[in-house]
Amino acid sequence: MKKIIYLLGFFILGIIVSCEREDANIETDDTNNTVKVVGEWEVMAYNDSTFIQGPFRLTTLKSTPVGNDSITLQDSNSQFWPFQVKVSTNKMDGTFETKLSRCELWEEGIGIKIQKGIIINSDSIYFEIQFEDDEIPYANTYRLSGHRIIE
Repeated sequence: MKKIIYLLGFFILGIIVSCEREDANIETDDTNNTVKVVGEWEVMAYNDSTFIQGPFRLTTLKSTPVGNDSITLQDSNSQFWPFQVKVSTNKMDGTFETKLSRCELWEEGIGIKIQKGIIINSDSIYFEIQFEDDEIPYANTYRLSGHRIIE
């Protein structure tokens, strides 16, 4: 009788261990196939090749009511240009963009365009941004690039 109880115990323990291994593999596969887009970045801003501002902090936040395909991108300390905007993302390849979004910091809802956004290896960021409230609306393309400082 004791042998049967021991055998059942080992059998149940084996099932539990194998289930935990499968769950761990699923989590590993999921995290290896996506780019971490949420975090804080230290970036520099350029207009063409001319240095404009930096380094300054930029934050990428998960946009909650919108869902998994969107982040909120903001100039954390308003050092470059005070903006906060929702941006469509693809976590599989780390790209993000918006053809035209409204700045969430101002009542006027200034238009903002973001192109060629990419997060490389979850630790570097690059994107091009244009503002409606520039001297000539959307005339200047600012290039922001930098590296992750906080996840």
